Amino acid sequence: MITELLRRIILGKKERFLFKGYQNGLVDFNSIDRETGIYIHIPFCQTICPYCPYNKIIYDKNKALAYKEALIQELSLYKEYLVNKNISSVYIGGGTPTLLLSELIEIIQFIRDNFNFKGDIGIEVHPNEANAEVFSTLVDIGINLISLGVQTFNNQALKNIGRNYSALDIEHALSLIKDYNFKCVDIDIMTNLPGQTIEDIKYDLEKIYSYDIDQLSIYPMIIFPMTKIGKDIKQKSISRFSEFQERYILKVIDETSQNYGYHRTSVWTYGKSHHNRYTSVTRESFVGFGAGATSLYGDYFYLNTFDVDEYINAVKHQRIPINLVNVMNEREKMIFWIFWRCYEGTIDMQRFHELFDKDLDKEFKLLINLLKLLRITKKQGTEIKLTDWGRFAYHYTEKQYSIHYLNHLWENSMKQPWIKEIQI
Repeated sequence: MITELLRRIILGKKERFLFKGYQNGLVDFNSIDRETGIYIHIPFCQTICPYCPYNKIIYDKNKALAYKEALIQELSLYKEYLVNKNISSVYIGGGTPTLLLSELIEIIQFIRDNFNFKGDIGIEVHPNEANAEVFSTLVDIGINLISLGVQTFNNQALKNIGRNYSALDIEHALSLIKDYNFKCVDIDIMTNLPGQTIEDIKYDLEKIYSYDIDQLSIYPMIIFPMTKIGKDIKQKSISRFSEFQERYILKVIDETSQNYGYHRTSVWTYGKSHHNRYTSVTRESFVGFGAGATSLYGDYFYLNTFDVDEYINAVKHQRIPINLVNVMNEREKMIFWIFWRCYEGTIDMQRFHELFDKDLDKEFKLLINLLKLLRITKKQGTEIKLTDWGRFAYHYTEKQYSIHYLNHLWENSMKQPWIKEIQI
C-alpha cells in the first residue's frame, strides 16, 4: 500500500510500471552515458542459500566455460557502443564469482584491451573461497575492492540461513585478507536473522570492527516471498525482530560504529572515509553483462534473461540477451535518481540540476515539503540530508520495494526466460 501511494502521489501514476519484452529498436544503445560502469553477474554457487533472491545456479565446470565465452561475446556485442565511453568501474557479483576465477582473468583482460577503462574493480567473495590463492589472483588481475559475505559470527544463525561455514572460517579469512592490501575491504553482515538477539548483533559489530576493516555493509534479512526461508522460519517457529525493534537495531549499529570510529556513509553502510567505498548499487549509469544482469542509463532500465542456457544461446547467435525493458519518462528518471540518493543519505540539489536542468525544490515541491514536514529530511545548504528518522523511513520503504516490486519482477524472470510484458 505504501509503495502504491508513493507512486500515485509523487509520480502521478495510476498505472503500474511497465516492462516490455525486448525487441530491436526498443533500446537506443548510443544513449549510454559518456561515463558509465560495468556490472558482471556470475550466477554459479556451490550451494544455494534458502534466503537468497538473486539469480544463481549450482556450479558446473562445462557450463561455466560456456558462460565465460558468452560473457566475452556479449561484451563484444556492446563494443561499438562502449568503445568511445569512459568505463569508470567494474563490479563483479553473483552467485559466487570466484568460482570462475580463471575465467575472470580473461574477461577482465578483454575489458582492458577493448574499452577505455580506468577505475576500480570490485568483487564479492564467499568465505569458503577466501584463501591465499584466491586473494593473490585477485590482486594480480587488478581487483582492488573486495566484499566478503560474512553475514554473522553466530554458528547457529549461520546454520539457520544455510551458510556452510563457521565463525572460525570467517576469522581465518579476515586475518588473511589484510595481507593483500586491497584498497577497500567491505564486510557484509545481516541483522534480523532467524533466532538472532540484540546481543548477537552487538557481538558481530564489535568482532568485525576489531579487524580494522574499511567498510561495513549491514542490513536486515529481507524475506522475499519467492525464497523458501520464510516457510522454514514459520515451520520451526523461529523468532525475528519486529519493525519497531529494527529501528532500535539501527540505533545500536550507529552507536557501536561511532565508538569504533566509523561513520554512516549510506543507509546500510559505515566507513572511515566517504572516498573509499565499495558501492555497486548507487552508480548513476552502468551496463550489466551476464544472465540476470541489469542496466541503467539514459531512459532505460532493463534486465537480461535470467536463464543461463538461454543467455548462452542468445549471444552465441549474436543476439543481445535482454529480456525486459522499462523505458522511463523524465519524471521517473528523476525519482529513480532521488531514490538512490536517499539510500546514500544525501540528495545533492546541484547535481540534480546538472543532470536534469531543473530545480529540485520546484520540480518536487510537494515531495520536498512533505519530507521536511515529516522530519524525514533537513536542508543543509545545497544538500538535503536524511534525518535519523528519515533513515528508518527509507530502511522500511526499501524493504517494501524489495518485497512487492523486485520479488515479482525477479520471480517471473526466473520462471520465464523471455517475457512479453509485465507490470509491477
